[in-house]
Amino acid sequence: MKRSYSIIFMLLLSNVGLWFFIPLYLRTRDLHILFTDQPLGRTILGPKANILSIKRDDLDSYIKTNYTADRMVLVGAGGVDHQELVKLAEKHFSSLPVSKNPIPLGRLAHSGSSFVGSDVRVRDDAIPCAHVAIAVEGVGWSSPDYFPMQVMQSIMGNWDRSLGASPLLSSRLSHVISSNNLANSFMSFSTSYSDTGLWGIYLVSENLMNLDDMTHFTLKEWCRMSMAPTDVEVERAKSQLKAGLLLSLDGTTAIAEDIGRQLVTTGRRLTPQQIEFAVDAVTTDEIKRVAQKYLWDKDVRVFFQLGALA
Repeated sequence: MKRSYSIIFMLLLSNVGLWFFIPLYLRTRDLHILFTDQPLGRTILGPKANILSIKRDDLDSYIKTNYTADRMVLVGAGGVDHQELVKLAEKHFSSLPVSKNPIPLGRLAHSGSSFVGSDVRVRDDAIPCAHVAIAVEGVGWSSPDYFPMQVMQSIMGNWDRSLGASPLLSSRLSHVISSNNLANSFMSFSTSYSDTGLWGIYLVSENLMNLDDMTHFTLKEWCRMSMAPTDVEVERAKSQLKAGLLLSLDGTTAIAEDIGRQLVTTGRRLTPQQIEFAVDAVTTDEIKRVAQKYLWDKDVRVFFQLGALA
């Protein structure tokens, strides 16, 4: 039988991490408002003039600066002979340069970012729906509150009215929004960087006259997490989170990518069993604690992209 294996390279191009991404409508250039006047708040592409000004020497300098041995991770998963992989790595990569000031994987490369609350509204007559993102400052990859925040995000859940069983989902917020036709869909998120993060929700609604109700009930659910999360919904959210995290490791490519991502972001790798233990350790009191710490009376970033009728 042919052995199955994957070898993957991961490059730490930014110690801050991947750009926060909402995979529906909001454009990346609109999301820079989440961290004002800071490197994390800059768009990933930059202005058009900068892009057009890039020359060959700029790309060459970028590669020499960032494609260095201390910023790379070589991962093998599956039927890989370790010693053979080491020999190939020494043969092909031992000549790679090292940064002048190498930073260990998982360590901060700069001072922490500052999160400032604001309300930004953009009118776009080309869209029929309102697109709303509400976020508070979350946690970094290495924070002890990483998994409690993930569980709390799972409690909020995701919902889309096009789903056949959309009124029957476990999320209490989905019941309120579904029964009152307040939105077409919503997606909660918990995104982490090296030193900070974003925790929040993204909603899409064509009911433009009731956006205040949609926002009110969303924030009401957030407040409930600080006061009265139930044991049942916490246990259900933990099961859903474990299923999402562990069942995604369904092949050597996914496993290799998981190993590399964790090494780049935290400097170590949690095994599936350790992840399961970490999620199981989250209690209802922990959810209440992190909600009071990160949600209760904290600065909120609200982004509205509104259609012509709003």
